[in-house]
Amino acid sequence: MPRPKVVNDKRQPVPPLNAEELKFQLRIMEEHAEFIKAGLPCDNAVLIGEAENFQQEYASLRDRAERVQSQRQFAELVDDAQAVTTDFYRYKRRLLHMALTCQLQGNNFALLLDHMSREAEYFLLLLAALGSGRQLYQAAGAREVAFWLRLMADHAAFIVHRLDPSERTLQETACEFAAEFDSLYLQGRDFVSMLRGETDEVPSFRRFMQDVRVSTIRLRDFTRAAETLIAECRLVGLIPALLADHMRREADHFLLVLAILEKATFVPFAEDGEPECISLDEAMVMFGNPGGAVAVAAEEIADGAGLDYEDEDEEDYDDREPEPPPPPVKPAEPPGPKAPPAKGEKYKWSGKWPRPLGSLE
Repeated sequence: MPRPKVVNDKRQPVPPLNAEELKFQLRIMEEHAEFIKAGLPCDNAVLIGEAENFQQEYASLRDRAERVQSQRQFAELVDDAQAVTTDFYRYKRRLLHMALTCQLQGNNFALLLDHMSREAEYFLLLLAALGSGRQLYQAAGAREVAFWLRLMADHAAFIVHRLDPSERTLQETACEFAAEFDSLYLQGRDFVSMLRGETDEVPSFRRFMQDVRVSTIRLRDFTRAAETLIAECRLVGLIPALLADHMRREADHFLLVLAILEKATFVPFAEDGEPECISLDEAMVMFGNPGGAVAVAAEEIADGAGLDYEDEDEEDYDDREPEPPPPPVKPAEPPGPKAPPAKGEKYKWSGKWPRPLGSLE
């Protein structure tokens, strides 16, 4: 899943790299393997076995990530994660090809397989950056926002198609979310084009990010409430509680990315025209160090590098082997899943729409 090229080199907050990002992504990949396995035809033992192997590999990598105590161990973990994720990416694309050519049945939508392969590509670029040992700037560009908006739009669409047809109210709400994020994604792509070559901060893009944040909070709350209803057997559909929790965690992660982008003031330029580096201590004060994250890069933050993208007319993501240019690193994800709220606890919804799930009001 590629990180966007930085359009405005001044808007680059520099949080420290840490192991929490790696732990978060490893968990996402492990759950992808579980979702794929659950959706494969029960008579296809070969593909199911491959999915189980990937699930076990990522479980092992996650266990190792919790026990890393040295830079050498971390580097070895990154190398092994890169090898497993490369194979997992190819596996996902192979399944997608089979689905598109009517060679694979089951319950894995083609778009779901494409969605998960985009995330694997994103992770591969992150691993390439970690493996290089370079400190990176956090990208502050429209491509980053557009990438995550596409994921959120996919999530809403998956919810629509996994709800029971009898859940008409929830179907309508999920459809509205899908349409809303499709529109935001297209607007984000417009900014990708309009901001090309811009060297000054654009107020309308900052306002757009604020609009995105509000919409993402509402979608996050929707998936969190759906997870609670599923756990209490008060929702009819084919959505596992883990899938709803998975979507909620990714929405939370997107909100962390947006928080970084929105806090990004101008990084001063050095005399040679390159943006100056923020020290590790300054970055930790500015962005915090959630979950006691372990810093894994050098003591000082070297200059950052964005991604070189192909022509705008081409699709953002294709089935070619992903290039390994270094992406910036998102802020740390606090370890462990958030427990669903206790029964009867009310959610704080932003605005009057959508209404809280399970509420009579």
